[in-house]
Amino acid sequence: MDDFELEHVEGDVPEGVGPDVFREHLQREARHHADDGANITLDDERLYLDDIESVEQEPDRSRSRVRLRSGVIIGGLTGAAIVAALATVRYRRRHRE
Repeated sequence: MDDFELEHVEGDVPEGVGPDVFREHLQREARHHADDGANITLDDERLYLDDIESVEQEPDRSRSRVRLRSGVIIGGLTGAAIVAALATVRYRRRHRE
């Protein structure tokens, strides 16, 4: 699969896949790749994965909030925002190698 195919994926979210999947994936990436300097952009803020303390569900259950080690909370994030941020990490990692 070439880069064009990876960057232009279209389709529906599979049945049973909810926002918790995106939260868990961001949390896992933050734990496993924190020390390699990987960073993401959320709400126009550039964050290093190492700065992420937790990824939590908001009261409405469909959105997420990211709690940083500094105490700052970035809330109201959709699954699409998290997926886009993770895609940039993957893209940078592939093009760095």
